[in-house]
Amino acid sequence: MNGAGALDGRSVRRLSRAISTVEDRAVGYEEILSGAYRAPAKAKVIGVTGPPGAGKSTLVDALTAYWAGTGERVAVLAVDPSSPFSGGAVLGDRVRMDRSSDLPGVYLRSISARGEGGGLSAAVSDIVALLDEAGFDRVVIETVGAGQADIAVADAADCTLVVFVPGLGDDIQAAKAGLMEVGDVYAVNKGDLPGAKATVAEINGAIGVAYVGTPGINAADPALTTAQPASSPGRLAVLRRHGDPARDGTLWRPPVQLVSARNGEGVSELAGAIDAFLGWCSESGRLAQRRRSRIRAQMLRTLGSALIEPYQQATGHAAEALAGSIERVLASATSPAEAVAELVRRGSR
Repeated sequence: MNGAGALDGRSVRRLSRAISTVEDRAVGYEEILSGAYRAPAKAKVIGVTGPPGAGKSTLVDALTAYWAGTGERVAVLAVDPSSPFSGGAVLGDRVRMDRSSDLPGVYLRSISARGEGGGLSAAVSDIVALLDEAGFDRVVIETVGAGQADIAVADAADCTLVVFVPGLGDDIQAAKAGLMEVGDVYAVNKGDLPGAKATVAEINGAIGVAYVGTPGINAADPALTTAQPASSPGRLAVLRRHGDPARDGTLWRPPVQLVSARNGEGVSELAGAIDAFLGWCSESGRLAQRRRSRIRAQMLRTLGSALIEPYQQATGHAAEALAGSIERVLASATSPAEAVAELVRRGSR
């Protein structure tokens, strides 16, 4: 399913079946991924997160329509919380998008978080690889606005867009949720509402605690300092993510764009800010670093699953060893940590 242009029905059905196979880890998924990961990674991956009620889906719809209007092929993955009973997405109809759903070259898919502690499904990176192989220029990952997925999306994306709206409360609450620590670009949606410009100013003020310069690309100046201590965890995260004045030639300060997704105001400017970051990220070498970190995390998740899987079976040597260890803990003969350490030692022999 490579190549540009509109998506024909047969290609869409084939792609959807492949995604379902990978998401469910059904028979044949390894072969599908083998081909996907051998294709060069070209798609721009944009994560969109923010509190509930921020209008993320409407903004994703507007951005998708904008990019599709320029001739790009865009895939949207809407990550929904998992049902505790079926494991499937509970908000599957959330991907209905009025402006973009019928445009040529646009593909919409709702996927489940699959019980990843409220975070992103382990299959998200695999699905992105499938969409990349299929020839999409952009993949947009939208979170539902609740749980760890809103933070974890930053690790799965090349650029993270955080969306706010006026009237959602003190920006300190956003900081507590971690959203002020993961954004590469910020948007204040529903920009025609009262207080929208004040919300932009509040977010810019919060950003200014950790960043120097003006929104966008800045020349590095080691003499410039911020209100945050140089060795604080937040400051160190900023240096890794957006540039170190002592070592890098340029720095990125996340911009805050005022938009109104429903009437399209500010959408093209927001798209431009996203591409400006992606350009800086590529030129500074951070895009390659992000993608390397993403693959490392994916491999560690896969490795963990492979090591745990034998112990989750009903029968077999590993399952029997686990059952014996449980009984020893219940008999007060050992602790869970000691029992696990012993299982690890046995497994490494």
